[in-house]
Amino acid sequence: MKKNVIWWPALENPEHSDKYGGFDYFEYSRKSWEYWCDKNDVLFQPFRVPIHADFIQYRPQWQKCLYVFDEIDRLNIEFDQIALIDSTAMVRWDCPNFFDMTERKFVGWRDMDNLGWVYESVMGYKSLFDNFEFDFFKYINSGFMIFNDTHRMFFEELKELYFEKKDDFMRLQDKDLRKGNDQTPINYLLQIKDIDVKLDIPFSFNLTHMHRKDLFSYNWQLEEDKTPFFIKYGKIWRFTGIPKDQRSNLMKQTWDMVKDNYR
Repeated sequence: MKKNVIWWPALENPEHSDKYGGFDYFEYSRKSWEYWCDKNDVLFQPFRVPIHADFIQYRPQWQKCLYVFDEIDRLNIEFDQIALIDSTAMVRWDCPNFFDMTERKFVGWRDMDNLGWVYESVMGYKSLFDNFEFDFFKYINSGFMIFNDTHRMFFEELKELYFEKKDDFMRLQDKDLRKGNDQTPINYLLQIKDIDVKLDIPFSFNLTHMHRKDLFSYNWQLEEDKTPFFIKYGKIWRFTGIPKDQRSNLMKQTWDMVKDNYR
């Protein structure tokens, strides 16, 4: 029987083990998703062993996308839909089953948290895509995407694109632009291939840059309830945009607050 799959990439880059406070946050993300998957009859599939050990040529952000179908096939998983969700995410214990909301389309969430970054990234990569006229209002975050087997060819084309332009991507990411990584090329290819992307699932299912939205705060007028806004109103919490050396601590604090709900 085919199942929906949570594809959970958690590759440990050895160069970042000390630089960014380690990878302890994987634990809290994994616990939340394992509980949610069991509750919703979804297969939790970690991606822990890299296809390429060279994380300079093949960054974890790229490997999670380039090889998702290869790995699913290798593991003989009969799947219906796949949700690629970064290991910086925790899911609320009672989050509705978002697989029921997809209309079997490619699903993404608009990335509106840092429009200057998005603009500079899109313009920086434009020459690599024959100056394609990009629609900024359709730019999505690649840290949470949902797709199915009808999108297999898109990911094959993404792989071909990467190997064709890898040196240019690395130059832009490391030297000239220092923005974009996998996200901007994915966005360009989605629009060039005219993929029908569903963009209207509520943003509460993909809360990113929560500090920018003041979601770590709570309603001070309710003295009896100091639950942070993101826990109270969000469905999926992405600990992105914050200093990386604070991520594990913030996710641990969050887990300690909510862990009794995951029983």
